[in-house]
Amino acid sequence: MFSLLLFLTTALTPQAEELLERGIEASHVEDYVKARIAYAKAKRLCPKDPAPYFLDGALTFIYMVDFVTDSLEDQFDKDMNKAEELAKAGVETNGENARDLFFIGSVQIFRMVRHGWRRQYLRALSAGSAALDPLLKAVELDPNLYDAYLAKGAFDYFSGRVNRYIPGVPAEATVEKGISEIRLVYEKGTYFKASAGQALSWMLAEEDRSKEALEVSRELVNSYPDARTFRWELGELYLDLGMWEEAKELYKELLADIRRDQPKCYTNIYQIKLRLAQVYAGMGDDENARRCCLEVIVNKDRIRRDLGYSDIVKDAEKLLRHLDG
Repeated sequence: MFSLLLFLTTALTPQAEELLERGIEASHVEDYVKARIAYAKAKRLCPKDPAPYFLDGALTFIYMVDFVTDSLEDQFDKDMNKAEELAKAGVETNGENARDLFFIGSVQIFRMVRHGWRRQYLRALSAGSAALDPLLKAVELDPNLYDAYLAKGAFDYFSGRVNRYIPGVPAEATVEKGISEIRLVYEKGTYFKASAGQALSWMLAEEDRSKEALEVSRELVNSYPDARTFRWELGELYLDLGMWEEAKELYKELLADIRRDQPKCYTNIYQIKLRLAQVYAGMGDDENARRCCLEVIVNKDRIRRDLGYSDIVKDAEKLLRHLDG
């Protein structure tokens, strides 16, 4: 069994450990029902352990991002609050230990990411700051706990970028430090390896290092070819690098999968329509580019612009003006 999974499941029964492993694998391929059932069973077996609550809360957030919905935020808060409560109780009972500190800090990191997703940057910064101390202590107590660096790397990376979001706020770390920590998890981690790879690819692309990001993203898609999550980032990289044929093929396949598995997730559908418009424009096919832009604009009320997706419509309008100019 994975080394970090052993760390995470130290206080669990063997049956609960197997359930968590099953849930983790299911979450990587967006099999939410299978993962949810596994975590629910683990909770019943070990109701006083933070691991199944933390993983279930993380699964809820992944689902909300995947389906572009905030309808499960109460469930996210319930599981994360419970995981935090149990981990703090573990510290009170057993003293400071890497396992409970890991959960305390990681809960805060997921809160940070959730607030960032909603563009609530001050709240995200506050949650990230609260995560730093327990995660640093966890790594100090167990230097080989590489996966703990995923949360720390995310905090350091966004802390290094804080002036881009909130002018005048001093950075507590550097962008490169955050990237290095995320890379460490991707290379040496186990449980968070896939998540670290996704984060690493995104960060490299954000820093205009698209060719490096492409290598990581392709590795992830090859490992999980049926998962939607990793193909989104690969498509963005194809666009950045002007790889139009590859991008067109990927987005057409992804659109077919979303229409089959997420038929009412209109934000995802029209985000792909925008990407296809950009692909067609890059290929010189202005007619199809206009058609895709108009589909986005006409259906703008179906897009969750309140969750930070307003740029989909704005970008479609901008591209259409360029095509008609």
